[in-house]
Amino acid sequence: MNYKTKTNLILPFKETWLVSNGGRTAETNSHFRSVDRGPQNQLYSYDFRFKTTGSEKKLEDFPVFSKEVLSPGNGAVVQVINGAIDVLPGERDRSVGVGNAVIIDHENGEFSLLCHFKFSSIVVKVGDRVRQGQIIGLCGNTGNTSQPHIHFNLQNGPLMHTAKALPAQFTKIIVDGEVRANFEPIRGQMVSNI
Repeated sequence: MNYKTKTNLILPFKETWLVSNGGRTAETNSHFRSVDRGPQNQLYSYDFRFKTTGSEKKLEDFPVFSKEVLSPGNGAVVQVINGAIDVLPGERDRSVGVGNAVIIDHENGEFSLLCHFKFSSIVVKVGDRVRQGQIIGLCGNTGNTSQPHIHFNLQNGPLMHTAKALPAQFTKIIVDGEVRANFEPIRGQMVSNI
């Protein structure tokens, strides 16, 4: 899909995080799949986390757990899920797949979906206006996830079950130590805001 993101997007976190899923191929992004297999709002999704050692046993062992999550762009909050309970590392709660989540309407046909927030950590509510870089919650391990991370995707509507995925280019970020403009990072890259 040849698509240019309209929203001025930043990464939804401070510091430098690892892209554990990202890109437009199945080799770099587990969310990327054919049209007949699974949710179409997640095709170009990103998962962001910290590098781990493999020795983490409890949630607090993961350095990304409880880190602040930022609004990637200006807009209005149109949906909030905040009551899912964090699961232990390696467990998955598929009954609440997205876990705790926020959907932001950027008021230009683009909607940001951020998922897997820590239980009861989201500090915005439906109807709130948010600005880029504003803290909206904390990184958790809720929903269909095996370890703490933040999932981000851009889509063309507010409803997860009917929205279609939109590629998300970040306006200006640092990727593996280099400044990149209007960039879509891929799995394995280390990324941060300018």
